[in-house]
Amino acid sequence: MKDKLIIFDMDNTLLRSRIDFPKMRAAVYALLEAQGLAQYERGSTANTILAFTESQDYDPILAEEMWRQVAWIENEGLEQSVLEPYALEALERLEPYCELAVLTNNTDYNLKENLGRLGLLPYLSCVAGRDSVPRLKPSPDGLLWVAAHYPDIPPERIVTIGDAMNDAQAAQAAGFAFVSYNNSRMEDWETNGVQPLLRLTRWDPPACRQILALLGD
Repeated sequence: MKDKLIIFDMDNTLLRSRIDFPKMRAAVYALLEAQGLAQYERGSTANTILAFTESQDYDPILAEEMWRQVAWIENEGLEQSVLEPYALEALERLEPYCELAVLTNNTDYNLKENLGRLGLLPYLSCVAGRDSVPRLKPSPDGLLWVAAHYPDIPPERIVTIGDAMNDAQAAQAAGFAFVSYNNSRMEDWETNGVQPLLRLTRWDPPACRQILALLGD
């Protein structure tokens, strides 16, 4: 086993997905508002569902309908997904030095189907979607679940890379370094008080060298 670990997000980090996240958020909001539960609305779908799931108003039938809407929009978008430019080449450069993993709030099926279709799976030693982990990002549960597969890699040798605030919040809660990747989707880190250790906009050789340097290589 290698002595460094990189945990990537999937959508808009390795894959340029066509998932309509505003549509997804609006669909979940509409379900909550129809039941008079707008108080659980948050800035993202994941945060909203997490707040509702952990509340005293949790209703498994309503939650099932939320996930049905989310899955439909995810599937619709991922059918059109492509690689972020040079993502495959970046994994080829990083894999000799680091264990590479993916954690996504998407389903396990979509994760494996799309990473396999686009040729990334052979470079990854662990992949996990929302069906595998206790709670969605921004909870740290998924990152800690992945890290547990590498018991000999210390936290200071783990880097997480993602495009969204959920990724940064999960990394902070888990105690792991966070690197942002923003190309096809932008995020306003300053407004939310987040300072990524690196801010990547492309998967080129200099970006890979920066990541390895951050990990002590």
